[in-house]
Amino acid sequence: MEDSTIGRNGSSRKGSFRLGMGVDATKNHTVIELGSIDTQRLLLSGGEREKQLQPLTNSLFPRQMKSLSALCDTILPSVNNFDDTSDESVTKFYQISASMAGTPERFGGMISEKLKHPMTGLLKLVLWLLSTWFGTIIFCGMACLSTQFPFVHSYPDLSLQKRQEIMRSWSLSYLRHFRMLFRTIKLLTLLIFFTQIDESEDNVSWKAIGYCGPDPEFKAQLKNHFLHGTSKGGQEDKEDEDAEEVIGPLYKGLVHLNYSRDITADALRRFGFPVSVIRRKHKAAVNLSSPSLVIQCDAVVVGSGSGGGVIAGVLAKAGYKVLVLEKGGYSARNNLSLLEGLTMDQMYLNGGMVATDDMGVFILSGSTVGGGSAINWSACIKTPQHVCKEWCDKHGLELFESELYREAMDAVCEKMEVQSEIEDEGFNNAILRRGCQEMGYPLSNIPRNSPSDHYCGWCCMGCKDGRKKGTSETWLVDLVKSGNGAILPGCEAIKVLHKKKEGRDRKIAHGVAFEYEYKGTKDICVVEARVTIVACGALSTPALLKRSGLRNQNIGRHLHLHPVTMAWGYFPDAPASEVWPEAYKKSYEGGIMTAMSPVVAEFEQSGYGALIQTPALHPGMFSVVTPWTSGINIRDRMRKFSRTAHIFALARDQGSGTVESSHRISYQLADADEEHLKKGIDKVLRILAAAGAEEIGTHHNKGRTLKVNQVSYHEFEKFVKEESSRPLTDLSTPLCSAHQMGSCRMGSNAKQSVVSQTGETWEVEGLYVADASVFPTALGVNPMVTVQAIAYCTAQSVVEVLRRKRSR
Repeated sequence: MEDSTIGRNGSSRKGSFRLGMGVDATKNHTVIELGSIDTQRLLLSGGEREKQLQPLTNSLFPRQMKSLSALCDTILPSVNNFDDTSDESVTKFYQISASMAGTPERFGGMISEKLKHPMTGLLKLVLWLLSTWFGTIIFCGMACLSTQFPFVHSYPDLSLQKRQEIMRSWSLSYLRHFRMLFRTIKLLTLLIFFTQIDESEDNVSWKAIGYCGPDPEFKAQLKNHFLHGTSKGGQEDKEDEDAEEVIGPLYKGLVHLNYSRDITADALRRFGFPVSVIRRKHKAAVNLSSPSLVIQCDAVVVGSGSGGGVIAGVLAKAGYKVLVLEKGGYSARNNLSLLEGLTMDQMYLNGGMVATDDMGVFILSGSTVGGGSAINWSACIKTPQHVCKEWCDKHGLELFESELYREAMDAVCEKMEVQSEIEDEGFNNAILRRGCQEMGYPLSNIPRNSPSDHYCGWCCMGCKDGRKKGTSETWLVDLVKSGNGAILPGCEAIKVLHKKKEGRDRKIAHGVAFEYEYKGTKDICVVEARVTIVACGALSTPALLKRSGLRNQNIGRHLHLHPVTMAWGYFPDAPASEVWPEAYKKSYEGGIMTAMSPVVAEFEQSGYGALIQTPALHPGMFSVVTPWTSGINIRDRMRKFSRTAHIFALARDQGSGTVESSHRISYQLADADEEHLKKGIDKVLRILAAAGAEEIGTHHNKGRTLKVNQVSYHEFEKFVKEESSRPLTDLSTPLCSAHQMGSCRMGSNAKQSVVSQTGETWEVEGLYVADASVFPTALGVNPMVTVQAIAYCTAQSVVEVLRRKRSR
């Protein structure tokens, strides 16, 4: 059904309304019989959403909470001396403090339950020390001294002015741990404040900063469908069509593990999997030797993203029984909140709270059915030719210059319906395009797995209508439609099972043990399989292999992150006669990535440089990277949120790191990478100014800005030179990563790599890795096509192995 709507901008735009069934105006369940025991669970009511929004348990002591509240109110105090305004929402935004909004309590709950960073214990200690006079002397020095009794004050008892001076001193301190403390407090305070929601799913700041919250078109399409429905034809066809539109095309292939083992076993048997139910004695300990279920299949795939999804789809379509294990949950279309905080908690690894050990790089990684392809920014760039040549010549991998690999790239692009056209460009990309054109920099359209009219800025929170072709809309659909596979969300692989076979040099993989939670307790199941494919992503695959007893020295090493640093430009929406981009355009709307510039990418030289693109920044992530210099300054900056463009430089990094687990990551930026990022920021600042920005700046803690039209050419050049030459490794400028790769790299021998070019591990026969961890080096462009193409090639190898095993 196609309808015409009047958007927030007042313009008429047509959009495809793929509408779902769910909760009506009285918040009653709408139940559809879909032949799956789990369907009702996917059609969430308002009560279920409220359950998901239950606050975390805060186990901090009162002394720690006193310090934490003071720290949060230092970052976001109540401000009264702001520019007069008749807008009540703006007044409220300035006057409400973090503690008035309940941010410290949420912060405490996050520290208590969710933060898994190795420095979490140290943070708790610091909070206690700051509640004491001697601890405050250690962290605050002379600033805590007074001429009046008691002469030495603890941090919470200091005036706001002194607390803010101390906070600024931490941000620029010579001591790295003070800068880490500042970064942690600032990051989490702002992220929580700007993403927390009330009972009506609203935030006290959003109206004041020009943010609409969840996509209004998505809310409208759900409401319209609840009232009217959209399908035509026979009743059975109508139910199937409605079901697919409301929860996506995977609903018939999902088996949730929140039922008794007998019900779960029956569900798996209906998919054609032989299942044995193991009866344990009452209160017997749960362990690997006595699993609840033993499931048999041809192939078990751990992970459902761009690697696991492809290989699962190919194998199932070839006629083999495939079971997909996914640590994350399944977010049905009508279950998408398109709320930043809730989405991070539900669809991102560790709730989006991942950083390197030294807090030097913030890391985002998908953890949901569909993996990163469910929440990425749609870019579908084929493996660059210079990278293929390097991997072939320097790493001995002939695969990457083979016809098979070229066919694989074509196949995955065709499956994702990749195209490069744009009907209406979003705010950030329009600015990048104009700035490059004005400066004469090279520019190209980014191929994407979404249609040309896909004007949506919420893709980083899931796809509301299936028009972005991630694996949950493509390869996993092949799995489900083949009748040969099933997907188990909410279970975590704990060990790859393997055994020694007489007459073989290597051990042979024979399945996976996984853990899941049932009625508040952990349980274990075993999957016995002819082949095992691990595709957990570059942050999780190494830990699983190590837990499974693999000892290859390259596991967990050579981690690359594609480090990113950004600059910003402010484009006012008044006066109307001079406004560009158009006044209705907002920084968070439109296709996230449609344009890019290789001006400093060095594709034709070394192949190592920086690519210039645009990000998706909703209020929480926007606030995290925005410089903080005072409580009023951060609010002034956030007031410009909806008309502030961001452009970033992404380095093809030669530096690397190690990963022990998803919360133990170390990383060292190479000097050459830092120089490439600095060159990128130089170009980004010029692009923003050339596009017409009124004000520009970077994210350095000093928070310097430049009013472009009020300075001379020499002043502009001085600013650009100074800001782009600042160091990037001292925690004064945030670095981010949305691409992780190389931690189980592919190569020609076991001394230098973890897997061969077929994807099979050198140590264990029948164990394959099929995710970005197999990249021999950093890629330098968005990795989705490369991950899928490698997985497609690996799938051909696995099909051949299964064919031989079946013929025996």
